[in-house]
Amino acid sequence: MTAWTNADIDFARLDVQRARADESLMSLVAGASLVESASDLYTSNLVEYFKDDPEVAHWLKTQWEPEELQHGRALRAYIARVWPSFDWEQIFRAFLADYGGMCLVETLRPTPALEMVARCVVETGTATLYEAIASRSQEPVLNDIVMRIRQDEIRHFKHFYRYFRKYQRGEQLGRLRVARALVERVAELRSEDAACALRHVFIGRYPDTAADTARVESWIKNISSDAKRGYPFTMAAKMLITPLDLHPWVKPWLGVPVAMVARMVVWGL
Repeated sequence: MTAWTNADIDFARLDVQRARADESLMSLVAGASLVESASDLYTSNLVEYFKDDPEVAHWLKTQWEPEELQHGRALRAYIARVWPSFDWEQIFRAFLADYGGMCLVETLRPTPALEMVARCVVETGTATLYEAIASRSQEPVLNDIVMRIRQDEIRHFKHFYRYFRKYQRGEQLGRLRVARALVERVAELRSEDAACALRHVFIGRYPDTAADTARVESWIKNISSDAKRGYPFTMAAKMLITPLDLHPWVKPWLGVPVAMVARMVVWGL
């Protein structure tokens, strides 16, 4: 079950011309639709990883996966209306062929607590991405969709954080180890999901120049650079330091430097 479906979205309100006016933003949305629609690939890995914990495995399979896939359906339906010539099915099949090789059990962290730290980073990335899209978009239907997704992602973050604390009671990881896991996972975000998805969006939009590697990479770089406009680095920093379980009086002091680190790591600035 999901909290909402496409039936809750009033697509009749969609301002197609306004949406098409921001090619860069639509490219981000199309890329997100591909990644969200592939959620079942890594859910199966996580369910297998946490099979000895029925509570976690059940939540992943019956709540997290259906909601992530619903995000993909909503974004796909939106792109279909804005870019009707965008052959989403064909592009998604090609994307899966590449992306599937990145969703391996071997990529999961060595302990349950550390994997939950990694999950918190991923949910931070998605929640802040949709916050950034909402702050930039002038199109009402897209705003409705991404704010629904944002709320889901924040709720997912809270679940993963709660499970992290559950495992942390047994593993007793030091803050330095947790911090290192956070930084490692943030660094990985730059090079995997988004770049792979955007590459396939470019191929779908500009098939005649798909073989021009330099142009593809330049386009991806421009989209990524453009995406940092309005990116909520403070929100990202607050979410990222949560697993460190810091004393309340320490957090305000770390917020700004962590936000700067997040900006440098995520965007290479």
